[in-house]
Amino acid sequence: MEKIKTYLIDIGNSFCAFCELTDLGGFTKKDQIPTDKLTHDHVQKLFANSLCYIASVVPKKDDLFKAIQTSQCYFVNHQISMPLKINLPTPDEVGADRLMAALGAYQVYGSPALVIDSGTALTFCLVNRNGVYEGGAIFPGMRLCSWALNDQTAKLPLVWVKPKEDLYGKNTEDAIKAGLYHGFHGIIESMIKQYRQCYDDIVVVGTGSGLNVFKEMLSLDVLDDNLIFHGLKYIALDNQ
Repeated sequence: MEKIKTYLIDIGNSFCAFCELTDLGGFTKKDQIPTDKLTHDHVQKLFANSLCYIASVVPKKDDLFKAIQTSQCYFVNHQISMPLKINLPTPDEVGADRLMAALGAYQVYGSPALVIDSGTALTFCLVNRNGVYEGGAIFPGMRLCSWALNDQTAKLPLVWVKPKEDLYGKNTEDAIKAGLYHGFHGIIESMIKQYRQCYDDIVVVGTGSGLNVFKEMLSLDVLDDNLIFHGLKYIALDNQ
């Protein structure tokens, strides 16, 4: 009898990333598909006859997984059993991605923890020293800001930022790159500094493709692109 595979799936606004849980409790290298390209055929081909643990912030894509009659799909949310407690008046508003990233950081790196996730949005989440999710902050992501400048103005171009942009630009495109790169670097470093003033022993954990442009420029303790998968892995193993 063929063994049923278990998948960990992160459906974000830009990409649907996924990996397979291994027999030893780890997971395989992640793969991803642009979320807007994710179709019924993709989902049926990739995830039929399996267990799927899903963190989704794109409700319209959830039905693709619910339609797989040969699989069991579990969508994580604030009501799921986990060691991370939530201290918010409306916990249902917490995105599954932020929740799983916070759980992953708490399980792997301890607490207090500041979780910084840079993708479509730039988010900051605090887990206090007692393992309680206290909330955080949400900014538009760098690419979203670039798109907004291009879409909402007549002449500003769409740009893509590279590591270590110059402090100032000699033309419009380079000026936008300088503003985005150094502006976002300043936001992130300012937030880290303020959280460290509140918790001198806080561990600062970064995740998300948007942080790769900064590399060693940020004062992170850890950069872990699999943080959401760590959280989903805990949920999957706890339900076996």
